[in-house]
Amino acid sequence: MRRIFIIGLLVVLHSTCLVLYPLPLRAYPPDDGSSSTEFRENLMPAEQGDAKAQVFVAYLYETGQGVDQNYTKAAEWYGRAARQGNPVAQTQLGNMYRLGRGVPQNYVMAYMWLDLASRKGSKQAVKLKSSVSGKMTKGQIAEAKKLLKNWNAKR
Repeated sequence: MRRIFIIGLLVVLHSTCLVLYPLPLRAYPPDDGSSSTEFRENLMPAEQGDAKAQVFVAYLYETGQGVDQNYTKAAEWYGRAARQGNPVAQTQLGNMYRLGRGVPQNYVMAYMWLDLASRKGSKQAVKLKSSVSGKMTKGQIAEAKKLLKNWNAKR
C-alpha cells in the first residue's frame, strides 16, 4: 500500500513539473528565421567582449547577411571592437563616420578612427584618411589630432 502511495505521489509530482515547465529554457530566443546560425553563434562571444566576434556581428548587421541590415547596430558593434584596438573595426567605424552610416557624418571622428587604424598597418585606413582629410578644415584636423592625443594618453 505504501509503495502504491509513493508511486502515485511521484506520478502527480512529475505531471505537475511537466505542466509548469513544458519547454526547456534557452539562452537565445527560438530561431524564427530572422537571424543566421553564424550570427547566433557569434553574438554571445561578442557580448562577452571578444573583439573578433564583435567585428563579425557588426559586419553581419552592416551587410544584412543573416540579420536585418542595421547600420546603427553595425556602428555600435564596430565601436565596441574599435575601443579595444581592433584595426579592422577602427577602419570600418571611421568609414561609417565618413559616410554618415549608422552615425551622424563626422569627419573629425572619421579621421581619428582611421588614423588609429592606419598606425596599426591598415592600408585601407590610410587611403580613407587621406580622402577624409581633403574634406576637412585645418581646425577640424587639429581637433581630430587633439582627440588622438587624448586617446593615446588613456591607453
